[in-house]
Amino acid sequence: MVLRKIFIAVACLLLISTGQAQLFGAGAEDAASKRLIKLLSKELDADRSEFALEKLDEHCLQSELIEDVSRVYRDQKASGFVVSAKGKGRNDHFNYLIYFNEDREVELVKVISYYSDHGGEIASKRWLQQFVGYDGGELDYGDEVQAISGATLSAGSIVVGIREITILLQDCNL
Repeated sequence: MVLRKIFIAVACLLLISTGQAQLFGAGAEDAASKRLIKLLSKELDADRSEFALEKLDEHCLQSELIEDVSRVYRDQKASGFVVSAKGKGRNDHFNYLIYFNEDREVELVKVISYYSDHGGEIASKRWLQQFVGYDGGELDYGDEVQAISGATLSAGSIVVGIREITILLQDCNL
């Protein structure tokens, strides 16, 4: 029983740190794509059948923050990009998604996993809504972005990540 718990804990850590698709191959990648399409269809109020993803492996999108980048197709037409990224709070990492339209403007930010006891307010739809329309200009925590008491590190991390990823995506010729 103890060995089983240890195995499960190690497997979870590997999933988080190396990415599910890299660990288990194409089947997990398909499952991850399905979950991503489900999330996009829910958040964008559209039918799942409208969406398709194409994983991108562009060198211009290399960053320690970025875990995965996909081009999003809606009704068989390119409609934007979705980036899976990670941030760092005081003690733990967290994962989030950014969906960009074809003009590389932020359409949606969604915190997927947040493990810390403090700072979970960054997952609030209301707080994340302030990034919609962001296109790479100034983005300073506490100035352009509303500060959150008790979430300074995680909020600052996601702000820096959104700015860096937006600029990388805009500079990349896709």
